[in-house]
Amino acid sequence: MASKRWTNEERYAALKLYFELEFGQFHSKNKSVIHLAEVLGRTPGSVAMKLCNFASLDPTLERVGLKNVSAADRELMARFHNQPARVIDEIERAIDRIDFQRNQLRGVTDTELHQNGFRDANIDFNVSGRKTSTMRVREERLNQGFFRRAVLSGYHFQCCVCKTKLVRLLEAAHIKPHNEDEMYRLRPDNGLALCRNHHKAFDEGYWTLGLDLTIEVDARLHRLAKHDPTIADLFLSYEGDKISEPFRYLPSQEVIDWHRENTFAKLEPTFLS
Repeated sequence: MASKRWTNEERYAALKLYFELEFGQFHSKNKSVIHLAEVLGRTPGSVAMKLCNFASLDPTLERVGLKNVSAADRELMARFHNQPARVIDEIERAIDRIDFQRNQLRGVTDTELHQNGFRDANIDFNVSGRKTSTMRVREERLNQGFFRRAVLSGYHFQCCVCKTKLVRLLEAAHIKPHNEDEMYRLRPDNGLALCRNHHKAFDEGYWTLGLDLTIEVDARLHRLAKHDPTIADLFLSYEGDKISEPFRYLPSQEVIDWHRENTFAKLEPTFLS
């Protein structure tokens, strides 16, 4: 019996799940995999295989791709790498359509859709042909949410510097600010999973990444550490260490170089006088 062909919408749904899970979770026993399989009317094994296909296509890692990966999977991953904002928007629209179709099959009424928090993406209130401010806000929120999940799951939900796993203290930091480069704005290889302290310090240029993803600290912090021992604990103790690498989308050397040239050690680290 021939296997059921994957539709584009199903691929989008699987790609979204791929970026929400860690590598060791791409199996048929995972609850999220089982749930998506039920939504799509597929077997958990089929969904798990699709996730493994996407993992083999990561263009930022030196891996040999699986031989049975479809051309459509390759094309989708390539487009995500080159046009992440557009693909993320397509993913969210596909999820909306899948939700809508499921609710229609279940006979859910319009009132129940709103009570259940059904998203408004399929309803276009803009008669001018231009995007409304509401839609722009929604897209920005969804895009940033996608970026956060993709980065944090890639780093196994821990700060890549101090290894803390307190999720509420973790943030997805942009290496190159999101307003500086549209292509890298939402790509996971422009992200680091950092606790709030190390995120803010990175944005201020107190530390950066050197060769082989080692931590390089602004030399002026050594002087300040004589007056504040927490500086040694928070930053100097990690100097020369290698960050914990993500299992997918290693930090791009291009954006690391940008941070070193434009942010690192550019501001004078001072105490409040």
